[in-house]
Amino acid sequence: MKIFSAILVYTLVSPYASAAFTETERYQLQEINEKYIRKAEASKILLDKKVQETIQNLPEQKNKIVNLKKSWDKTIEKKCHLFIFESINTDAEIARENDCLANEYLSEMDFFERLNK
Repeated sequence: MKIFSAILVYTLVSPYASAAFTETERYQLQEINEKYIRKAEASKILLDKKVQETIQNLPEQKNKIVNLKKSWDKTIEKKCHLFIFESINTDAEIARENDCLANEYLSEMDFFERLNK
């Protein structure tokens, strides 16, 4: 019985063993993920600067701006998590989530830019 179980497991697992990445593919995936992580981080920095600029330009609205920023951050997190639901637990998950975050941060930044005009 143990031999049969071992053969069954081997039969089920062996087709996927060749699906493992080569070192080059792992490196490429890491580069792609890092690119999108940097994009999200850069967008977040730009957004934070724009929020601070908006607070400086509209100090009487500071509480509203801060509260909006907090709720917007939660919304972006939830929106991007929902947006990537098909990519969860895949190689594309990190890149897609960070791309979504970057785009949403830039959209939020545009909103605050319009407040400054």
